[in-house]
Amino acid sequence: MRPVRLTLQAFGPYPGRVVIDFRDAVEAGLFGIYGQTGSGKSTIFSAMTFALFGEAAKAEQDAPSLRSDHADPDVMTEAEFVFDIGERRYVVLRRPDQMRPKARGEGETRSAHEAFLFDATGRSLDDITDAARGKILAEKKVRDVDAAVVEMLGYGSEQFRQIVLLPQGRFEKFLSAKTKERLEILRELFDVSLYEKLMANLKSAADEAERQVREERALCIRQLAAEGFESTDALISGIEAATAKCAELRAHEEAKKETAEAAEKALRQAEAIEEKFAAAEKMRERLLVLEERKDDVEALAEQVRQAECARGLIDVEERVKDAEREVGEAETTRENTKRTAEEAKEEADKATKALRSEEERAEEVETLRRKSDELERYGRILEAAADSHQEVETALKEQRDADNAFQAAKVQLTELQEKRTSKIAALKIAREAETKRAEIEGRRTELDKRQLAAQNYEDALQDVATANGAIEEQLRMSEAASGKAEKVRETFEIAERNLASAQALHLATRLEAGSPCPVCGATEHPAPATGEIGSAGLDKVFRESREAWLAADREARQAGEALVGAQATLEERRKRLSALETPEERAEVIAAQIGREDAALAALGPWVDILAAEAGIEELALQIEELERKRDELRDCFDERRNKATEAKAARDGRLAEVPENLRDVPALAATQKKVTGSLESLQAARTAAEKALNSAREKALGAVKDLESADKVLAGCKTRHQKAVEVFRTKLAGAGLTAEAFQSLKPAVETLDEDRETVETYRREHKSASDSATDAASAIEGMSWPDLEALRETHQTHGEALGNATEERVAAQGHVDHLDRLRKGMEETLRKLEEAEAASGPLRGLAALVNGQNSQRLTLETFAIGAMFDQILEAANLRFGPMTNYQYSLEREMENGGRGKRGLGTQVFDAHTGKSRATSTLSGGETFIAALSLALGLADVVEAASGKVRLDTIFIDEGFGSLDTENGSGTLEQVLQVLNSIVRQNRAVGLISHVPLVQEAIPNGFYVRKGMSGSSIEERGLV
Repeated sequence: MRPVRLTLQAFGPYPGRVVIDFRDAVEAGLFGIYGQTGSGKSTIFSAMTFALFGEAAKAEQDAPSLRSDHADPDVMTEAEFVFDIGERRYVVLRRPDQMRPKARGEGETRSAHEAFLFDATGRSLDDITDAARGKILAEKKVRDVDAAVVEMLGYGSEQFRQIVLLPQGRFEKFLSAKTKERLEILRELFDVSLYEKLMANLKSAADEAERQVREERALCIRQLAAEGFESTDALISGIEAATAKCAELRAHEEAKKETAEAAEKALRQAEAIEEKFAAAEKMRERLLVLEERKDDVEALAEQVRQAECARGLIDVEERVKDAEREVGEAETTRENTKRTAEEAKEEADKATKALRSEEERAEEVETLRRKSDELERYGRILEAAADSHQEVETALKEQRDADNAFQAAKVQLTELQEKRTSKIAALKIAREAETKRAEIEGRRTELDKRQLAAQNYEDALQDVATANGAIEEQLRMSEAASGKAEKVRETFEIAERNLASAQALHLATRLEAGSPCPVCGATEHPAPATGEIGSAGLDKVFRESREAWLAADREARQAGEALVGAQATLEERRKRLSALETPEERAEVIAAQIGREDAALAALGPWVDILAAEAGIEELALQIEELERKRDELRDCFDERRNKATEAKAARDGRLAEVPENLRDVPALAATQKKVTGSLESLQAARTAAEKALNSAREKALGAVKDLESADKVLAGCKTRHQKAVEVFRTKLAGAGLTAEAFQSLKPAVETLDEDRETVETYRREHKSASDSATDAASAIEGMSWPDLEALRETHQTHGEALGNATEERVAAQGHVDHLDRLRKGMEETLRKLEEAEAASGPLRGLAALVNGQNSQRLTLETFAIGAMFDQILEAANLRFGPMTNYQYSLEREMENGGRGKRGLGTQVFDAHTGKSRATSTLSGGETFIAALSLALGLADVVEAASGKVRLDTIFIDEGFGSLDTENGSGTLEQVLQVLNSIVRQNRAVGLISHVPLVQEAIPNGFYVRKGMSGSSIEERGLV
């Protein structure tokens, strides 16, 4: 950023308008801003900072306090700054919050903060005026202008004060700061949040990886313990023993299977024979049922034969019915035609009478015709007077409009006057309310903070209590589950022993001398088990008790895991509670206070914009003044138009003397004429209609007579056709050998003829099939006897149950082997994955430890990154510090703890004359200033290099040059100026703020601020 022109008005110690043109000073490279202490040198930079960011050079100074105490009340405080960034030129204009005299009346009103940003690229400085500043980029809304400026420059107000304007004492404080203080300062200058997030993310990821491995190993140990094994080796031994037991049970199962298959085969053969006997019996019964229906089917067959004869006569009968229906329709048509002829004759007689009646009203028609002619004459008179009538109506309408406008203006004026009075009273109340509102809102904000802290503490306390309750409940459930599992296990062991004893006794009963034992294979059996066999249900009890034990054991393990989780939750909540401060009051007490404050706030009513209210009252005053003037104009207009309407009405009434009073209105005359014309036309139309009706009635009567003659002929023809159809039907009945009664009785059979025929044919096919099947089934069982299925089924069931028991024992044993084998494989896979995960997370855990300070220097990544940036700052600072001190001194970082600890951010100075390093506090006043100045310049270089967007074309130094002398050697003014000139040669302008005469002599060009009784002024200085 390169300054071009700064314009101040009523700003700080400058009461009038001051223009500072930086072009020559910046072109010279090194320039000064001189003046007495308190004259307003630093105010120039406050104006520059305010124009850009809306803040003063000192962050603690409020913008409204920047207004000059010496300025006239009518002069607005503002700052305009023209600056270049690269090849582009911008203008920013700001006016702070300030009070100004009211435009009308007495008192003051507040003007809100305003800001404007323009793009003036391509414009010369002389072309940038108040009326033409360039293309508007943002205006009015302060936040929009602030955001645009920060985006343009690449830094905000705080960074501007740190790297563009180097204020007094800031970097001497930075030079002597300890590691912790300097760390906080550098955090403000450089964004190291990325490293802080990286540290947190790495630590979180490493902790998560370690936690997962630890929890998985603990889970493996619990799984082994749940199965009764203390190690994976014990698990492998258990699998081998279970496998051997399973092989024994499989051999026993195969023997039972062969016996069961033989019993099943015998049973299936017997069931096949029994099915043949049942089939033969079924066929015989089916044939008997069909024989019982034979007579009915034969009768149905005879009915089918007669129905086939009757079906041929249906069409003939239909023709008789059609002819009979035609006769009836012809008779109906003849009667209707006769009635129509009689009605037509009566209508002709009525039409003759109606015409005679209309002919008798001829005199009435003539009277109406004369009345119509008279009304037409009146119409011509009104038409001649139409212009004067229109003039009267127009004048009356203008009179009414003027009166309405005048009355409306009076009402509106009264309303505005009442509204202004009401607003003035409301404004007074609003000012008092806003003062109270500010006090209440301040107390309300503080109460919100206290309530939130108290509520958080109470919630954390409640969470701890809830977690304690949860642990007690989980402990009770865990103990109950463990006790239940122990009892169920004892029940399972008893059932297992009972089942084993019963199985041994069952095997002993089948031992034979010389035959091998199915268990041990020995042929001698000296002491077989004895006793009474009673194993029914033992196997079921064994399986149920085993399932119950497994379920209870699983429940006990789950309860234990839940207890561990509840304990972890309690610990986490206790830590969170310990991190909170104990509040002085409970949240509900604070809430009650907040409620009272809210009630007080609500009682004040809604917020009122005071400035807008004042502006509204001023606007109402202007409106009232304008409305009073308008009211007087409307009153004069009304009087003028009333006189005009009276004159027009008198002229019109003289012209209409011949026309009756009730017909002088054109609409009334037109209505009367329309009524007379309508009556005349009605009488004429009635006579015409009567004539037409008579002619129509006579023609209709002649047509009706002709229609009657035609209907008589049609009726005679229909009767002839009906007689012939009856004779044909009687002949057909006789030929079929049927009477009329028999034909009618066969009609239902005709409708079901096809179904009945199909029934007869189906019966005959079924009877033949049943007879053949009965013969074949009897031949199939010839020479056979019924088998004893019940005995065979009992034998099959006995062997099947024995096989099922053997299979269940083998499946249970195999399931146990498979379960243990899956457990072994899963355990091996889990342990392998845990070893891989532990090895894979090793680098992550190591890196997380390193970046979080577990290293030889005990440095976190964030501190290391800031230290690396600080090294760059020191390196850039020494490029200035060396030449300023004849290369006697250089700045370096010091090692904490005597060089054996971590390398911090403390600084020390290396003295080339002694070859030793010492604290910066041992430097003289001038040497300290040079060191601080070098550090500030180095910081500016690093910030500009670190951001490609930030450009520091010009920097300002507001430091104590009075500590420097003019002698040769370290700390001299000459050497400092040489270094500053070297900066100028690097295309960077430097402005010095000083009251030291020697600095003014060395750098004569720049500006001089003169302090007077009525404010300060600025003079531009050039090269002497």
